[in-house]
Amino acid sequence: MLKDRRKFDDEEEVYIPDLPSLGEFSDDFNLHDRTPRSNAGISLEWSALEQQMFDMLLINRFNTDSHDMLEEEAQAVIRLTETFDSHEIARICSVALLAVQLALVEEKNFENEYRKYRQHVKEHPEDIEELAFGS
Repeated sequence: MLKDRRKFDDEEEVYIPDLPSLGEFSDDFNLHDRTPRSNAGISLEWSALEQQMFDMLLINRFNTDSHDMLEEEAQAVIRLTETFDSHEIARICSVALLAVQLALVEEKNFENEYRKYRQHVKEHPEDIEELAFGS
């Protein structure tokens, strides 16, 4: 049976996910039984999975000046899901997170490093890695 899904009267409440702060997660915290937290989610009769997905995309977007990033992020998700299999999406997202770490830790830019790599293998095709897993 679905939990009560109340409508929000105050627009300030819309899309403020009910997530505990980092140190306050308990062992019984479960995202899978979440219900829509916004009037849009309620009106669209979103499942808990849909709400989680949009909470992750929209979190803080209505509290910051980065509203214009929302469309770019949504388009990136659309392009990823139309172009790649799920395991490739996970790999790409992992690389993106590592690229952020690369910039912070080694002060290198992923795009520049990728261009260097492409240029190198263009000039030295014998250096293209052929990994033999399990050997």
